[in-house]
Amino acid sequence: MLLNVLTKVCSMNHILIPIVTIIVLIGCADDSAPTIENGTTSVWTYYGDSIIDYTERISMSGALDMLNTTGEAVGLFEAEIVKSCMTMGCWMSVKGGNGDTTMVFMKDHAFFVPKDSVRGKKSYFLGEAFHDTISVAMQKHLLEDAGASQVEIDAVNTPSFELAFEAAGVMIANVPEGAPMAESDE
Repeated sequence: MLLNVLTKVCSMNHILIPIVTIIVLIGCADDSAPTIENGTTSVWTYYGDSIIDYTERISMSGALDMLNTTGEAVGLFEAEIVKSCMTMGCWMSVKGGNGDTTMVFMKDHAFFVPKDSVRGKKSYFLGEAFHDTISVAMQKHLLEDAGASQVEIDAVNTPSFELAFEAAGVMIANVPEGAPMAESDE
């Protein structure tokens, strides 16, 4: 009888070992990888400092709330890209919390994002939010970098006070292969 039980257990191991192995491998999968809204996994491209933990992201409205409540907002922020600097990729404009746009500057010009082809892409950026007065000259410079018309540039005549971000690292979902960078001639 004991031999009968041992024989059955041993034959079950041939079935159980692969099943247990599959369960363990599924359990070890990285389920924290950011995804697009439809549930498909995104391919992420990284710029600047590494972003290892992206599980606790702060929305644009959350950043503004933090800044207004505590006086500072530091962390990993999440937003959709509206446009990026067409000259170098040293800044990007993202959708703000109130339907507006917010500037994200690459810290110390230490790295750059693609000059185009990132509009509408989801991004996470590691850094700090702040309120800043943007001078008329800086606004005009940013418009030039964005490829704005001379009429749009000339229309700027007053400084603006805005929410902005300084990013030490950026990750962008589904950047097309060969997206033009600052050193590219494209």
